[in-house]
Amino acid sequence: MNRKARSRVEGSDSTLTLALFLISLLLIAGCTVSAKPVQPSDAGKKIKKIAVLPFYNMSGQKDAGKIVANVFVTEMFKSGRFRVEEPGNVVQFMIQERMDTIGEIEIERLKILGKRLSVDAVVVGTVEEFDDGRGGAYPSPIVSITARMIDSNSGQLIWSAQNKKKGDDYIIIFDFGEIRSVTTLTQKVVKELIDTIK
Repeated sequence: MNRKARSRVEGSDSTLTLALFLISLLLIAGCTVSAKPVQPSDAGKKIKKIAVLPFYNMSGQKDAGKIVANVFVTEMFKSGRFRVEEPGNVVQFMIQERMDTIGEIEIERLKILGKRLSVDAVVVGTVEEFDDGRGGAYPSPIVSITARMIDSNSGQLIWSAQNKKKGDDYIIIFDFGEIRSVTTLTQKVVKELIDTIK
């Protein structure tokens, strides 16, 4: 093989290697999504007590919003960062205010909640995906959650973050470390979200 031909072959190999490397990076990046948390101000440092509302459920899985909210209450309590209002009192408030669905809560209603329950902030959010992974050839649960903390006095956004994970994202080697339960995965996803609160 002459020098020019060899140079063309080596150049093609380098280009192919680079292309494969870039494709691999894109595939890895596309497996999970963990958005950087929003920390707009120091208002969060003044927060002592919070209330967690049922999350808006877009997943299609029945009661996913309530399940995620309950996990949030538990994990937030375990973290020791804030005092957490009893979920029963939150539900009672929603009944009294005739709040049938959870989405964007109005500022005035947020202030009423803050005063009535003596909370400094409210956690609201959305469950985008909540799937136990059953039925597939390689079953693995998937959970995607977006959460926000809002000052109940001013309506200011204190914190916001999004986390999406699959059970096999936690594999260390072979199948070791894989999470097969959607409940356990939800706990992991929520804990990772809470850990971003500064």
